[in-house]
Amino acid sequence: MRHESFRWAWVAAVALALAGCASTGGSTPASSGPSHAKMSSKGLANLQLAQTYLRQGRLDVALDRASRAQRLDPQSADVQVVLGMIRQALDDQARAGDHFERAVKLAPDAGHVLNVRGVWLCERQRYDEADALFERAVKDPFYEDKAQSYFNAGRCAMLGGRLDRAEAPLRKGLELDPKHPLLLEQMARLQFRQGNFLGARAFFQRREAVGEVGAELLELAASIEEGAGDRAAAERYRARLKQGYPDYTPTASEGSPQS
Repeated sequence: MRHESFRWAWVAAVALALAGCASTGGSTPASSGPSHAKMSSKGLANLQLAQTYLRQGRLDVALDRASRAQRLDPQSADVQVVLGMIRQALDDQARAGDHFERAVKLAPDAGHVLNVRGVWLCERQRYDEADALFERAVKDPFYEDKAQSYFNAGRCAMLGGRLDRAEAPLRKGLELDPKHPLLLEQMARLQFRQGNFLGARAFFQRREAVGEVGAELLELAASIEEGAGDRAAAERYRARLKQGYPDYTPTASEGSPQS
């Protein structure tokens, strides 16, 4: 199972929340929503440092700074989210889950908090619980990245083999952000797995128009064209894949059409 997109979702969600804190300064709410406890300036500074060290892979220092932030602001949901991310990076899954659960209890209506907890649940194959949190996340009027939660909901449904439940959230996300690269990619994968090769081709082309595509997407494009019966186009994508990524190893059969 691949989780790169989910990892990105976590970072984006927390970075968005902390950016909102930093923009106002002083003793600030952890987001623009009313459900968050205010953070002290020292607590916020430590939390931002913890996130920086986490991105750098300096997990021991990140944990120390996040722990300081927790002592200063024990009611901050964002502190719990960052602590959970650090524990996840340390492969301490049980404590990571505890922090994410605590974050939701502290901010039960905060979209970015619900989104992160939903991702964690999905990675534990707790699909129904995850789906419920993604649905709650997009109802937060202060949550600015609803398209990401729609992507996560669709992706999670696909990981659980529930293709019939994946399309609706992906399309809702694209209504909000028609050029969202992850949503376009996931729609291409969904259409391919459902055997709709022309639809998959259309979404892949929209994704390619947004920006550079990597090895996995080129592999997908070749499979789409093979399914559509255009072997010449499939070979062109395979040639691009071989030229651009000579050491690439083909992925498992996750992207195969539904039988």
